[in-house]
Amino acid sequence: MEWAVVIPVKGSIGKSRLDAGDARAALAVAFARDVISAARDAGSIGRVVVVTCDPAVTEGIDGIEVVDDPSAGLRAAIATGLAQLEPQQPAAVILGDLPALTAEVLDAALLLAEHEERSYVPDAVATGTTLLAARRAEALRPRFGPGSAALHRRAGHAPLPIAPDSGLRIDVDELADLHLAMELGVGEHTRAVLDAASLSS
Repeated sequence: MEWAVVIPVKGSIGKSRLDAGDARAALAVAFARDVISAARDAGSIGRVVVVTCDPAVTEGIDGIEVVDDPSAGLRAAIATGLAQLEPQQPAAVILGDLPALTAEVLDAALLLAEHEERSYVPDAVATGTTLLAARRAEALRPRFGPGSAALHRRAGHAPLPIAPDSGLRIDVDELADLHLAMELGVGEHTRAVLDAASLSS
């Protein structure tokens, strides 16, 4: 099964709760670049659609499609990305704040998602959502926002059995989340920013 994924990204204006000083904006971009790179390199993914207004997010990354963010919130960004897909193709939405995500982890999760009409991956504390998938794009029921894990479950998405310490579940909003991701191992873009800001220790 070949998947299409939509990745909505605020870019440098995102991650307002991340107390990383002058490195905050660069880290927000780096997180997204690592997610995009993981999705592009995943063997199960045929299309990567990035919805953003920040050119730094996608600069130099080949093999992806970029769509302008309508700047009307996360749900509008996701809807814009999904509108680019064929209704019948397998599709997923992945958030852009998963710096420890790898292509291998993403492939494994989407293999599990093949067995569910609709599915989702909760964040590490099981209240938010990091990935939403459906075997047909038209079957997706995005409910991102506070308490989205419960909302997605009520909308008919089945939770996928992904370990809590997986890079697919560690979304970074605060510094403590970043430390968890660093322990697991972050992508090259995030590592470069951390090293430049002397935050890697």
